[in-house]
Amino acid sequence: MRSYKYSILTLLLISFLASCRKYVEDVPIQGQRVLVYTSDYRLLLNNHDQQEVSYGLAPLLSCDDVEFISPDIQNNLKNNTIQQAMYIWKKPFYIDQQTDNDWNSLYAQIYVYNVVINGVNDSKGGDMILKNTLLGEALLHRAFAYFNLVNLYGKQYDEATAATDPGVPIMLKPVLFTDLTRPSVKAVYEQIYSDIRQCIPLLPPVQETSFKPSKAAAYALFSKYYLNMRNFTKAAEFADSTLDIRNDLYDYNLSVTGSNYTFPGQYADKQVILRKVPRQMFGAYQLSNSLLGLLNTKDLRYEIFTRPGNNFYPVFTGPGYWSRDRYSNDKPATGLSVNDTWLIKAECLARAGQKDEAVNMLNDLRKKRFRPADYTDLSAATPAEALQMVIDERRREFFGSGLRWFDQRRLNQDAMFAQTITRVFNNTTYTLSPNSNEYVFPLANLLLTQNPEMKQNP
Repeated sequence: MRSYKYSILTLLLISFLASCRKYVEDVPIQGQRVLVYTSDYRLLLNNHDQQEVSYGLAPLLSCDDVEFISPDIQNNLKNNTIQQAMYIWKKPFYIDQQTDNDWNSLYAQIYVYNVVINGVNDSKGGDMILKNTLLGEALLHRAFAYFNLVNLYGKQYDEATAATDPGVPIMLKPVLFTDLTRPSVKAVYEQIYSDIRQCIPLLPPVQETSFKPSKAAAYALFSKYYLNMRNFTKAAEFADSTLDIRNDLYDYNLSVTGSNYTFPGQYADKQVILRKVPRQMFGAYQLSNSLLGLLNTKDLRYEIFTRPGNNFYPVFTGPGYWSRDRYSNDKPATGLSVNDTWLIKAECLARAGQKDEAVNMLNDLRKKRFRPADYTDLSAATPAEALQMVIDERRREFFGSGLRWFDQRRLNQDAMFAQTITRVFNNTTYTLSPNSNEYVFPLANLLLTQNPEMKQNP
């Protein structure tokens, strides 16, 4: 019986690898076990705690779904300088010796994926089908990690500036020392494209669990990729490819039994194509007036995922977000999903002038978000009205997940959606303007100190 000791710069060391050279130099690497068997690589990719993580609190606290009006909540936030900085868009978030765990965890994942990508084909004991599947899984995981990184720490993709806008370091080998000069946003997108294209022929259409990447997940990521690049024709094409394989929209009516709510288990929700969850959650937060204005109180999403402020501590006035994990020990989905892909396709239809087709897709989703007695069809007089309906539906569908932040970034390129957001915190007004540099999260000062070739975001 073989003993698995994955101290090979993965399980014991991985939290250090991404952030700085000093930590890497201090890592003890004696006694590391060389990965030999294909099953070793399977176990490496099966580390749920590490591989499932997408991002932490920054997108959630920065997006316009959240508004901390309560003085008690504001006082609590004053005690956490990092979260306060995220909420008021004040750079830097991390000062002195503070580390950015979002950055670290995503690059820790990438290190593992690089180990698999560069080693699995030479492993023993597995057939080529399994090796190819593991290679494909690692490629798609890596593509999604870079997609998150470049959209957290790089500017929104703009064809006119992407070749010069700073992206994030691209690491393709499991090495401890490498040049961390930041390539362009365009270069990072090209690497994401390459990884997705390579993984598609290697992956099965579906997997036995949403934790493992599949061909459907690759198509779904391509759809998001092209949506971010404003190539709506390609985004629609890959949305169709995804929905040809996976089109299970979860019906929230199935979760409601009287005053009780239940959900499928963590890996049983067929709406989830590739499971990723936030690295960190905020216990309670007030919903913004702009979001509440979109939520019908008969909407099951409102009924299930909000509670009066006196259910939280500290208490506040108005509804607050009531996390899904209170029902199913689950966190909001931040990976790839049928409902996200569904709404991407609807958006692309509206942008192509196909208003009726777009609204039909919205209605198909909304029928599963209301009790039959409370449901009414939507209709749109113009493509612009249909497009507005789709964007509003995205806010209703994904509040609590932080996905709104990424929509805000890309929608700032549309005049009809670009908006200035203001917040009052501690009697001071803060403003987030469309396309401002605050839409790009800062790098941790510690990271820059230890890697001087890396430049800070403006």
